[in-house]
Amino acid sequence: MGVENEISPADAHGAPGKEQQAAGVGILLQIMMLVLSFVLGHVLRRKRIYVIPEASASLLIGLIVGGLANVSDTETSIRAWFNFHEEFFFLFLLPPIILYPQ
Repeated sequence: MGVENEISPADAHGAPGKEQQAAGVGILLQIMMLVLSFVLGHVLRRKRIYVIPEASASLLIGLIVGGLANVSDTETSIRAWFNFHEEFFFLFLLPPIILYPQ
């Protein structure tokens, strides 16, 4: 009687695939950019720096991270999470921008 082939609980579900890992990394980077944007906006308001608006600072963060992601040799599946989706923009992001009360 030899050792039977036992499957540990970690192996029962299988390791996450490359696509799931890429999705996790993409979502993590987007959340980190959002948090960095909020912190930078708070610092700009706290230090009373009005030379650059919060929206412009957030845009610069996105440009820097997007540029770094573009020149890096990451997998194409990770880059897919940073693509611009027009439908999402027009349905969810543009209306609050347009209807923002001044």
